[in-house]
Amino acid sequence: MKNPRYLAMTRVRTMLILLPFVISQTLGSDNIHSHCKDKSLSYLDVAADMISKAKLYFPEVPTTFEEKTYRPIDCEEVLHSGHNKSGVYTIWPRSRMTDGRSLEVYCDMDTDGGGWTVIQRRGNFHRSSDYFFRNWASYKNGFGEIEKDFWLGNDNIFALTNQRIYSIRFDLKDIDGEKRYALYDIFWIDGEKHKYTLFIQDYSGDAGSSKYQPTTRRSVWTRTAQPTMTGVPSKYRGAW
Repeated sequence: MKNPRYLAMTRVRTMLILLPFVISQTLGSDNIHSHCKDKSLSYLDVAADMISKAKLYFPEVPTTFEEKTYRPIDCEEVLHSGHNKSGVYTIWPRSRMTDGRSLEVYCDMDTDGGGWTVIQRRGNFHRSSDYFFRNWASYKNGFGEIEKDFWLGNDNIFALTNQRIYSIRFDLKDIDGEKRYALYDIFWIDGEKHKYTLFIQDYSGDAGSSKYQPTTRRSVWTRTAQPTMTGVPSKYRGAW
């Protein structure tokens, strides 16, 4: 069965092409008969009728366009989309680790121009002193509350930092309120197979870089069922 709209439109187009020929032949005759005039008028009536029918089947042109779903891959893209207030946002990292799944992150839109994806926060949220002293699985998957103390998760950090080149910034504040920061222009971590090896380089800031030297590659995770650290971390049950 053919589309009625197609038939109507085709017939109207054919009729309009024939009409000038019929009318010109009629008007060009030396002997204009009334029945020829009536015949021409009948063609016009048919054409008008076909145009009316074509209007019924003609598709409506949408006046609005569907807004394309925007899926930012990090807080920098969130900022560029017009959101400039710090808070929790949803992003969609492009990685095999996330496989298209969304991820809730805290975006810092105030520090150094904004657009920072926060991967860890430690503050005075009435946690136990060993809150961050956890095992491999906890650091792999992440823990805590996104608006309080938390660790985003090594798998999530791997997914984020392997999308493109990233920088990392550490903002520190001591008990007296003095603030310092350390900025590394290049930062990413490897996957679980390589024990989430950390890569950072190109330091700047006022916090000092005694912890890492430029162009550092080191593994900072020890895979055990429970933390088995030695030295200061074990004694004081500390962590990142």
